Amino acid sequence: MQGTLLMARHLEFDRTEVIARAVDAFWRFGYDPLSAMEIAEAMGVAKSSLYNTFGSKRDLFLESVDHYANSQRSKLVARAGSENAGGLLREILLEVVSGNNAGRGCLLVNTAAEFGARDGEVCQHVKAGFNGMMDAFANLIRAGQEAGQFKSGVNPHQYAVILVTAISGLRVLAKGGCSADELNPVIENILAGLME
Repeated sequence: MQGTLLMARHLEFDRTEVIARAVDAFWRFGYDPLSAMEIAEAMGVAKSSLYNTFGSKRDLFLESVDHYANSQRSKLVARAGSENAGGLLREILLEVVSGNNAGRGCLLVNTAAEFGARDGEVCQHVKAGFNGMMDAFANLIRAGQEAGQFKSGVNPHQYAVILVTAISGLRVLAKGGCSADELNPVIENILAGLME
């Protein structure tokens, strides 16, 4: 090579930023409907950069699912330290019904519905995402119990599973057109099982 030093091309994009764009695209459209070219365009990178950086559309998708799950959990954890547990939980549930992420629902729920059991690895990533949310909600419930806001006899992990299940269902119903007026009584019933 006559003294020529081959060097890897320097990435000209912020990985976290382009992953966030990929999350948005997968969240809006799902996995199967998007081509690698459409994903690259949504991310603002060349198709070759997608493959060189992330390996494949599937690898990018798995990283996007993980990024989404970690982001959702981190938001909950950050808010849990600054607000009372009961008020925060009510606020989260009301946000699910009123905002519902511009009709997109939840990427984890959407992915579970799109893939079903046909891809075990995708299911593992979705399950890990749900587990992270369950852990965060269990910690919030424990904090609420310690503050005397939540019933002491409630098992934090079991109720966290109920919350994640309820939130998933609320997102699907809101995405399907159910109004806040129809879903707010569900929120009150969820909270009634927990509040002192």
